[in-house]
This record gives sequence, structure tokens and C-alpha cells, in this order.
Amino acid sequence: MNKLLAFLLLFVLGCASFSFAEDNKVMKIATSVPPYAKLVKDIGGVYVDVNSILPPSADPHTYEPKPAALKEFSQVQLYFSDGSGMDKAWLPRFKGVNKNMKVVNLAPSVKWIEENGDGHDHELDPHVWTSPWQMRQILNTVLKVLSEEDPAHKSYFMEKFASLSSRLDKLDKKMRFEVIRIPRDQRSFIVFHPAYGYFARDYKMEQIAVQVNGKEPKPKDLQKLIRIGKERNIHIVFVQPQFNKRSAETIAKELDAVIVETDPMAYNYMQNSSNLLNAISDYAQKSGAKNGVKK
Repeated sequence: MNKLLAFLLLFVLGCASFSFAEDNKVMKIATSVPPYAKLVKDIGGVYVDVNSILPPSADPHTYEPKPAALKEFSQVQLYFSDGSGMDKAWLPRFKGVNKNMKVVNLAPSVKWIEENGDGHDHELDPHVWTSPWQMRQILNTVLKVLSEEDPAHKSYFMEKFASLSSRLDKLDKKMRFEVIRIPRDQRSFIVFHPAYGYFARDYKMEQIAVQVNGKEPKPKDLQKLIRIGKERNIHIVFVQPQFNKRSAETIAKELDAVIVETDPMAYNYMQNSSNLLNAISDYAQKSGAKNGVKK
């Protein structure tokens, strides 16, 4: 009897394990940058395996995919691109190793900002993910695609979608409230690479970039930035791990400003945006305490 019960127990457990494995088949998905990988993972949960083409802290302007990345990409079922063109240099190589991959435009309704890439060609600013408001707008695309590809788990995706939507809404409202508390004459910030254009536009701030047309600034450019920094009462300069800090350090010294590192490619895009605004707000309050606050 004991042997029979043991056999039945093993049989039931075996069936349950098989059923669980079948139910937990995952979709292999790739995105252009880590923040989008985080967004897709937050909605897809246990039913997706997500990686970004661009590794953390890599410079998208000089990145070259290695053989290991190409090999991993050969198994991808879905690729989420934002349509900005940032991945146009890499995508043909990835498509070459995976002709069955489905490419999805992640952000079809974004109102793009144009940036002057090399002084001649106008390109789209791809850094949509630095604005919680923009990320909130593209959630529907992710939910729709995941639900179409895996309809059996649509209710699961919808639940995760609702949770992420709520978190982004709360962050968006919090950031708008925080900006109102910053004096109008202190809502400008200097950053080496112009990665926060959507952040600045959506939250009524001003981004001043050290880079000029994607290149290191010349002495006259540095002098201009220092003059603007003094006019705008800027006492904080942001640097990014993907780029050389030398020019930013020169500007910060002249402005008697602090240097704060920020990573626009951070996987946790919500935390990064929140940290950026908190830093601006903190130094505005310190400055206001010394000089008086003007709203």
C-alpha cells in the first residue's frame, strides 16, 4: 500500500511539474536599451526573458555587437525598437542571424525631439525613456503585443500592466509637484550628453548640453556654457558613465558647481529620473536658502 501511494504521489507530482513547465514557457524578447527591457519585463513578468541590445554603460554611438550578443539574439522572438533610428546601425546584423524575429515599434505615437547629430544630419533624440510621462504613453503597445503573442496569459499581463501604470502615474505626479517647488530661475541643468530632452520638455525644465553636435566642446563652446551657467544660476553638472568627464569638470569648477553622476541608460529608469530631479531640487533649495527663493 505504501509503495502504491508513493507511486501515485510521484505520478501526480510529475504531472504537475510538466503542467507547470508548459504553463511557464517564456518568450525570448530583446529591446534596444536597458530601460525598455525593464519596462517589458515589468509587464511580461515570468513569461518573458528580456535582454537589451545595448549593454549597461555602453556608448550607443560607438557600440559594436560582439559574437556572443549575436548568438543570443538568434533565439529572440520579438524585438522592441522605439523607431527613433538609434539602432539602425546594429539592427541589420541582428536581423542577419534571426530572419524569423518580429520587429515591433515600441513608440508609434511619440512626439519626437530632433537633435543635430553631426552638424548636418538631423536625427531624432531617442532618449524617450528618461521621461516617466513618455514611458506611460508606450505601455499599451507592450501590453497589446505580449497579449497577441501569448493570449493564454493576457489577464496576467493586464494585471502587471495596471501595476506599472499606477507606479508611473504616481512618479509623474510626484515629479510635477517637485518641479513646482523649484524656483523658476533654477530649473535649468547642465549635462554632458543631451539625454534628458524629453525629461526637460515634459516637466518644464531646461537641459543644457556640454556636447556640441555629438562632439567634445571647443574652448569657445566651454566659455559659452560657463557664461550660460552663471546666468542661469546653475550649481549642479551631471555626468554620464558612457562619456568623458573632463569638460564637465572644467565647467563645474568655473561655476563652483557639484558634479553628480547620472546614467540615462540605467535599467531602473524610474529611479534614475527620480534621482535626477531630486538632485536638482536639493541644490535649488540649498541655493534658495542662501539667496532667497523666487517662484
